[in-house]
Amino acid sequence: MKRMIALALVVAASLAAVAQARTAGTVKHSSREPRSADVTFTKWLTALPNAPSAAGAPMAGHVGGDVGDGFFAGLVLTEDTSQAPLWLANALYGFIGKKHSFVAYNHITENDGASPITATIRGVVVAGWMKGARVTGEYTLMDPCPVDTPHNVFPPTCFQGTLHLRLGGD
Repeated sequence: MKRMIALALVVAASLAAVAQARTAGTVKHSSREPRSADVTFTKWLTALPNAPSAAGAPMAGHVGGDVGDGFFAGLVLTEDTSQAPLWLANALYGFIGKKHSFVAYNHITENDGASPITATIRGVVVAGWMKGARVTGEYTLMDPCPVDTPHNVFPPTCFQGTLHLRLGGD
């Protein structure tokens, strides 16, 4: 467990540094900057360090939408499989886009009993563009995945989804 926490901190720090460096000068929010944004992602797991558990598993992928085209990097921090068919997890999602970058800390509720598998996402942007924004979203399992997924531990599947970021009140 200590190893996983240390790994999570290293990944979070790395993602935050990249996000902050890519968005230098845009962290402060003015009236001209958006109060909300929509981003898309395609992601997959690249390792299962605690197999069969996904806790500690790194993720890779592609992003788009308001961040611009770019890369997804993530880490499953914790998981709870005691409420089957629900899979509950906490994860860091890093969006490194051509326009903006950020890191979000998210709680995922995945319904493994649905066909296809779907999930809801709730969280907060912890670093980079739109820091402090609330995150809501969802994803769906794609089988087969419509894009190449290098180092995917569960080929040919991936997850495609959207996040909505919102600063301030409702």
